[in-house]
Amino acid sequence: MIKKDKEGLTSQMSTSSGKARKKMRPRGSMPSSWFTLPTDLQAMEDKVEEELLASREESREKWTSQYSFFLGLIGSAVGLGNIWRFPSLIAMFGGGPFIVAYIVVLLLIGLPMMTLELTLGQKFQGGDVDAFGAINPRFRGIGVASVLSSFIASTNYTVILSWAAIYFFESMIPSLPYSIHSKEESPDGKYSFDRYIHGAKVHFNSTHFGANSLDEVHGNFNWKSFGALLLIWLLIYACIFKGIRIVSHVVKVTATVPVIIIIILAIMGSFQEGATNGIMVYLGMAEENIAVGIDSSSPSTWSVLSNKDIWIRAIGQVFFSLGLCMGCVTAYSSFNPKNQNISRDGKIICISDFVASLLAGVSVYEMLGFVRKTCNETAEDKTLCEDIYRKGGFELAFVTYPAGIAMSYSPNLWGILFFGCLLFLGIDSAFSMIIAFTTVIEDAWFAKRWKLTKPVLTAIVCIVGFLLGFIYLFDTGYFLMDIADHYLSDWCLMLIGFVQAVACGWVYQSPYQAKRVGKFSVVLYDMCFFVAITLGVIIAVSGNDDSDVDVIWVGVFIGMFVWIFGLVAAVLLSKGRVNGIREKIWCIAGWHGPDMIRRMVNKEYEPEWEPGHAKDEAKALLRFDMISLPFGFLIKYIIPGVLLLLVGLALSKDLKEPYNGYAMAWNLLGILIVISVLSCMLILFLFPRLWYDIKYSGEGDPSLSSWLKWVFIPKSVNSVEDIKLARKRSGGA
Repeated sequence: MIKKDKEGLTSQMSTSSGKARKKMRPRGSMPSSWFTLPTDLQAMEDKVEEELLASREESREKWTSQYSFFLGLIGSAVGLGNIWRFPSLIAMFGGGPFIVAYIVVLLLIGLPMMTLELTLGQKFQGGDVDAFGAINPRFRGIGVASVLSSFIASTNYTVILSWAAIYFFESMIPSLPYSIHSKEESPDGKYSFDRYIHGAKVHFNSTHFGANSLDEVHGNFNWKSFGALLLIWLLIYACIFKGIRIVSHVVKVTATVPVIIIIILAIMGSFQEGATNGIMVYLGMAEENIAVGIDSSSPSTWSVLSNKDIWIRAIGQVFFSLGLCMGCVTAYSSFNPKNQNISRDGKIICISDFVASLLAGVSVYEMLGFVRKTCNETAEDKTLCEDIYRKGGFELAFVTYPAGIAMSYSPNLWGILFFGCLLFLGIDSAFSMIIAFTTVIEDAWFAKRWKLTKPVLTAIVCIVGFLLGFIYLFDTGYFLMDIADHYLSDWCLMLIGFVQAVACGWVYQSPYQAKRVGKFSVVLYDMCFFVAITLGVIIAVSGNDDSDVDVIWVGVFIGMFVWIFGLVAAVLLSKGRVNGIREKIWCIAGWHGPDMIRRMVNKEYEPEWEPGHAKDEAKALLRFDMISLPFGFLIKYIIPGVLLLLVGLALSKDLKEPYNGYAMAWNLLGILIVISVLSCMLILFLFPRLWYDIKYSGEGDPSLSSWLKWVFIPKSVNSVEDIKLARKRSGGA
């Protein structure tokens, strides 16, 4: 019998004598190492993990209905970016071409990643940490990194919502504060476009920025935004403090009201002069379309599809719009029953988000068409009219659109509807980020040990988020938000997405591959693939933008050569149970992890379904409620390569010159964010026990080296108490 210490740990972990450890080890068990637990303890933990998963499903909160889950996730996905970023990208790239690029990226990257996160959250009944920890205990850091990114994003996202709240209440004032900023009256009561746009700019800069550049900052604090930010965080707390059941009712309002408002705005906008021209520009069907596009020398706007910039922007928009790699999708799906139809849910959510973006674009470009026509007719400075259709982001939402509101009929009604829509769109995206963070904390050992209730935990997180948002309330706030957003979106989310795809496509089920063809062949092939894509990315990003040859394709071909070489070598050197060449190639290069995920989902609806069978694969391809064959190939091969390339392009650009011309001292905020996120992944990869149990009682060997060795070993259960319980049930062995 194995001797137990007072914490339920085997004394194999704490005895300094190697001879003693050998003597105490039961027959057939493997010795403890820095990488594995003893076989008997590992088997026990696997059993405990199954029991915990079953009990977690029974005790875990659930959405009140499937309809609430749909609304919650659609509300989380459809946010401010659908109003001010997606429409401007469509117009920038000539309408139809960007829609085509977006759909391709949505199908090849967005839908597979959405399905992956939905499946992991629902099947493992936990947030990002539990979901990726179930794949491998060392991947818990992926979950921590994703929710940390989400929480950091929420601190500046809520500041933007506070601006929308200020504009919402200001829209109730008969004389709109963001309209004309001058006491001079026009004889006929009409003003030039210059006056309206100048008034909107002055109001936004003076009220919310206080500076036009970092050279003009004086450290002034914005008390109006402070009050609005407090209101936003109170609203977030009120929406989620009682858990997912109250969220189920909240999203019925926050997810449906903005859609109704967007439809009303689109109907109202259709009566504005110039609205038709705005829609034509939006869809790429107007004469001005070429001027808006990025390649004005081309006779066809579809030529922009050959430019890498349109694809980079499309990938970024898909990630931000769907809320991928931020823990929100996994957290929301973890509150589903384990047998809910995930494949169908993912498709519906992606389609709904895309349709909502298109509809939002219609209402926005109707207003921009009106603004452009008014500018052409009344502006003293005609150069103001040239870039109206290119507006996006803050300038669209808080300058150009408010100027259009001030010139429209019933401006107060317009303002209340538009900024109310921004509030509703943003609030459920904001609280989904907080839910992602609190879900992970709730599942951790310290929340259970400290007995943190959901209202208390939510209050702590909201207070911390509110305090962190203070840095954006000074006159440097806009610039710091710009920096933080760049490093979060172009670095952190892409890196997290890359690691998620690697974890599921390359590590999950890798022991199965090793048993069949030998560990050496699997490791050789994996190393060659990652050397190939790394080499390809380095070559692609090191080229000159002015060269005639697109070096991205040079990098692709060189990477493919290394990859194929690795595959051939791995097949020739393989040893194991598989003999046929075709079988060896599949065992080495196949997507066994994603296929296991597909198997878990598809067998819920077709109990006899198995991956790799022609009839079953054809059925999965044709059915809306099943995950089809391309899912595995995209997760394992396409997505990691594409995301690593995007990270490489961002790194190359930022190394050439600091982001947006900001001094390196200001870029330190973004760099610290990236370091924090990567540190979470690395630390928990090396010391996976830290997230679940750091308490160690090393009787006989209390040294630091012994503790480090213990904490280095992966652990698949929540606490030592679970091991004690499992031992008790098994008779104390």
